[in-house]
Amino acid sequence: MPSAPIHEFRAPAKVNLALRVLGQRADGYHELESIMVPISLYDHVCIHARPTRGPATISCAVKGSVEAPMGEENIAWKAARAVLTALDLSARVDISIAKNIPTQAGLGGGSSDAAIVLRRLPGLLGRRISRGRVLELAASLGADVPFFVECRPAIARGIGELLEPLVGFPRMAMVVVVPPTGVNTAWAYRSALPAVCKRSIAKGRARPAALRAASLQLSRERLLSRLSNDFEPGVSRAVADVARVRDLLAGAGAQHTVMTGSGSAMVGLFPGLRQARAAASDFGRRDRAFAVTGLTAAPVHKSR
Repeated sequence: MPSAPIHEFRAPAKVNLALRVLGQRADGYHELESIMVPISLYDHVCIHARPTRGPATISCAVKGSVEAPMGEENIAWKAARAVLTALDLSARVDISIAKNIPTQAGLGGGSSDAAIVLRRLPGLLGRRISRGRVLELAASLGADVPFFVECRPAIARGIGELLEPLVGFPRMAMVVVVPPTGVNTAWAYRSALPAVCKRSIAKGRARPAALRAASLQLSRERLLSRLSNDFEPGVSRAVADVARVRDLLAGAGAQHTVMTGSGSAMVGLFPGLRQARAAASDFGRRDRAFAVTGLTAAPVHKSR
């Protein structure tokens, strides 16, 4: 019997072009409102899967220049376990991840890896899970995972699971710069939110939502006017590298800059990819700079 092929998938990073914290829920999670866009910076996720008659076994190895947890501590491993449980299926699943997306930078690499497993593993085992059920599993794994299941520009609300697609999203060239100092998400929520967010959280009421997909299906300039991040002022005061990179991007010709997620990566928007590549090449070894474009659909995969 021939062995099952190894399937290789590209798991894209994301950027938040806008991020507002609206308030805190009774379960401790924060209500968010964000413009999220997948970008052409990828982890490479290889999956080898086959049903077995014995106990289910899952392995998850990580390689590359980016440190990330392996085995049961990796969110992709947890995604595989969630799929097998949902299918009530025993299988041998081997996952290998070549990490390129920096961690603690607000780029969502781990969540993207997990979404690949949720979307692709059922089919590799000859089974199906409904889209709605996949999104439920995604939300149980992490706030950014549902976005990567859909993998297209969107306004995200709730804790990230309520997605409103942005149709006709304009082409965008960006430089994503990751400084050497990472940002812990829990610290950012605890220490870096501005007073207006904390007052809303303390009073138990949410700030009003401001983003609407219909109003963003306009010009690039109108979209740029909406870019902001509630975390950026507090993080940049505490993490000098963030403010330094923001100034460097502005000096390199970025039309607009914004921090993604809870940091520490900064995003600079440029008129075109040629300008973005030139700006990225000017950054030295201290920072990691990537010239990327926004994606409007999930990338294709290949088997080997």
